[in-house]
Amino acid sequence: MKPDYFDLLSPEPIYFESVGGIKSPTLKEIRAIGYHTYQMYLTVLLLRPESYFDMTGQPEYFNSLSTDIKSKFNSFDLITGNKDMCSITEHALNFFLESDVSYSSTQKGFLLYDKNSPDLLAGIIHKDVWPQLCDIILQRNYIRQSVEQTSEIKSKRALAIMQKLKKGRENHSKKGTSDKNMEIGNIISAVAGKSNSLNLINIWDITIYQLWDSFYRIYNHNILDIQSISVAVWGDKDNHFDAAGWFKSLNNET
Repeated sequence: MKPDYFDLLSPEPIYFESVGGIKSPTLKEIRAIGYHTYQMYLTVLLLRPESYFDMTGQPEYFNSLSTDIKSKFNSFDLITGNKDMCSITEHALNFFLESDVSYSSTQKGFLLYDKNSPDLLAGIIHKDVWPQLCDIILQRNYIRQSVEQTSEIKSKRALAIMQKLKKGRENHSKKGTSDKNMEIGNIISAVAGKSNSLNLINIWDITIYQLWDSFYRIYNHNILDIQSISVAVWGDKDNHFDAAGWFKSLNNET
């Protein structure tokens, strides 16, 4: 399932079959639970077997396993098999979904209840729908991930190469340092300061997706303004200037 740009921008929930509405939280809602808690929720949804064993202090154990055994692990079983992580995931789903969510060890899934009818079971989140559900929730939070289904790769050589590439990217990521310019507080301040309609009073009512979309739209407009001034002064003999750049779609770049 790939939501339309229109649906991602909308503050209304996106309906996911058998699960219900998936929300894009407002900045006010994120502020209410705390940004670090929000980040923790996203971390659970982004969790992969490799990162799970890193988080639980067992990277050596995971690295010692054969490729075949590694491919049998899945995030859902690892999360639900860890009491603390399962509880965090339950809270995360309650935050991002319209339904009331409660994990059931007997059903081996997260049970969904209608908020207006607490005794009415509306659905269940199980292992098969977990990757898709996580992907939709992350998209609603302006996060695009490359979901590499290594368990579906039949060639042992291809699987080994894929895992080697993933490990290289992870090592590179660990060496990097966070950019303070891209921290959420700074982005909120920048958008509120630059926008013609948003300010530090009303910006809390927009969704996290709308915030990032507004930020990148403003960023693109600034670049276009600089380019237009340059063209006006020096000309554009190589025809590099794109006059339609101000409404270029951002959806494929997030």
